[in-house]
Amino acid sequence: MKYEKVTLLQIEYFLATAKHLNFTEAAKSLYVSQPSLSRQIAILENEIGTKLFFRTNRNVRLTSAGIVLFNEINGVIDYIENAIENAKEPNLGENCTLTIGCLESMNTSTFLPNIIRKFKEKHKNINLILESHSFRELREKMINGKLDIIFTLSFEIDDSLGILWDTVYRGNSYIVMDSSNPLASYSNLSIQDLKNEKFVIISRDESPKGFDAIINICRKNGFEPKIVKQLPNVESVLLCVEAGLGVALFDSQVRYNNKNIKVFKVENDYIDVIMAWKKENMNSSIPHFVNGVLSEVKLINL
Repeated sequence: MKYEKVTLLQIEYFLATAKHLNFTEAAKSLYVSQPSLSRQIAILENEIGTKLFFRTNRNVRLTSAGIVLFNEINGVIDYIENAIENAKEPNLGENCTLTIGCLESMNTSTFLPNIIRKFKEKHKNINLILESHSFRELREKMINGKLDIIFTLSFEIDDSLGILWDTVYRGNSYIVMDSSNPLASYSNLSIQDLKNEKFVIISRDESPKGFDAIINICRKNGFEPKIVKQLPNVESVLLCVEAGLGVALFDSQVRYNNKNIKVFKVENDYIDVIMAWKKENMNSSIPHFVNGVLSEVKLINL
């Protein structure tokens, strides 16, 4: 800010002096000494770079700059005091609508229903709307302010976009393949076992960081994945896996309710389910929900 050194105290002193047009009377109204008031007015004039008052032995008058400043900010102290009182209201954040987005195909039954139930018990007047979207839709709707809070995977968050987030659940990565694949008969698999397999994967357009994460985990295990299909959503990837077109890597929260698909947990490779919201989002019900979720998560983790 250009005038970041201007203080509310100086504004208050200026308004009082402008109303009384008398330094002594203004100081009395503020219960401060006249020299103290005069000093703050001088500091304010110096910071702004222009005189606000004409001073003579007989009277005090506003300059043109003083008149403009007075007209623009008259009542600002009352406004601030009212804002402070409003901020102390006990039911802040109630009577609001909170829109929550979840990643499609995410198995939220492990944490979300209990959180929602307890939240509604405590905040009956907050209207909750829940939606399910793809990676890109979820991300874009949060950034555009159409979703207040989203539940997604940790690799989706870009700190440069002013996003706040907390971990809700930590799960393993999973290898997913059709049950007719020769590897499906194994009791367990590692990422290295997939070096000769074809991969179906969420497209880079849909989830740039998700795409790169799969490339990187394969490279760490000594091979480049043979990607045969890039698809727009999780359901499409699962359909291609079921059809035997390739294997896929997912997280533990994807719903795998298909007897034609075999799933293997990847040990020591984790993906976090996170709750995220935009820092600039001023929906006053967000803190209620975030704090409620985090208290439940701590109980779950105990």
